[in-house]
Amino acid sequence: MNQRRLLRIEVFVFDAPWPFHQATESSGKCRYGVLKLTCKAGCSWGAGILSAEGDHFDVIKWSSFLRSIRNHRLEEAIEIVQQLGAQWEPDQQEIVQTALLDLKAKLQGKVVTSHLQMVPYSRTAGAGGTPPFRRMYYKPSSSLLHKGSWQEPDIAELMDRSIAYFSIL
Repeated sequence: MNQRRLLRIEVFVFDAPWPFHQATESSGKCRYGVLKLTCKAGCSWGAGILSAEGDHFDVIKWSSFLRSIRNHRLEEAIEIVQQLGAQWEPDQQEIVQTALLDLKAKLQGKVVTSHLQMVPYSRTAGAGGTPPFRRMYYKPSSSLLHKGSWQEPDIAELMDRSIAYFSIL
């Protein structure tokens, strides 16, 4: 089972939308990100808006929540996100869930990145946070059975275009 242990977590930060950020408008105030999770058996990706709060962005502070899944097996990391996710910002939770579900699907021989669905739901008042919240679920498709329907990014290009990078080993 060590093949499924998360060995590396990487965050790439951009000041303009990356091609993963579909239907996202560019804003000078936003910081966009790509998250890469790596285990011996493979790697996965998540992408989204990291911050919409002005020019200053601290990638280390933003990424601190990822330490809770570092060095855990994939299944454990998914459970941790389910348990602790309510404490994180919705964008943080969404990006890490996308990457974890992508990795789970890849290890099952499927491609899932473009087939994650987000649906609105509400939390009880005691759970904290501001609505609306979204729950992620996997919507299977027959097109997922052929590999390569989602092209993985070139790491050198990510490094060249990013304005910040952070890696948790």
